[in-house]
Amino acid sequence: MQIWMNKWLMVFITAVLFSGIGFAVHADEELDALVKKCGMCHGMDGNSPSAGIPSIAGIPEDYFRHTMDAYKNGGRQSELMKSFVHDLSEAEIRLLSDYYLKQTYKPMKQEFDAEKAKQGQALHNKYCIKCHENNGKISVNNYGILAGQGMAYLRQALQDYLDKKRRVNPMMITKLQKLIDAEGQEGIDKLVNFYASVK
Repeated sequence: MQIWMNKWLMVFITAVLFSGIGFAVHADEELDALVKKCGMCHGMDGNSPSAGIPSIAGIPEDYFRHTMDAYKNGGRQSELMKSFVHDLSEAEIRLLSDYYLKQTYKPMKQEFDAEKAKQGQALHNKYCIKCHENNGKISVNNYGILAGQGMAYLRQALQDYLDKKRRVNPMMITKLQKLIDAEGQEGIDKLVNFYASVK
């Protein structure tokens, strides 16, 4: 009797172990397929090859999930992104957020105007530093990484905020509007050059 029970116990344990391995393999395959889709625009490691598309490597999980939710529910306007995230499950979003958090963020190599960048740093310190610390490298409230993002993307993103195409903390809109009132579009250009210069 004892031998029979031990055999069935071993069969049960083996089945559990292999089912766990099967689940892990399935999760890896699922993640690989998702990353390949994201990688077409954002780079396989989350570092974008295009100045008009943001890098998403190393971004906080909460920010990633908030962004996916915004595209799903109209908080951010992009037909391409909406079509991609529309069918993503919460489990798939968690897989992706965990993956990109583990990737190393690499600032984009791009040309910038050094004088504008210097003036842009002063504007950053005046208008942006409260939420985007360490020259835009750190976001204390999960507002994303600004330092080293592509200049075309930064310009478009800031304009989208001003045009209310992205939902955001009202404080940011207030700060942006104060910047525009004081410096005009030249102020945005200086700010963008500054973030492009940060490595």
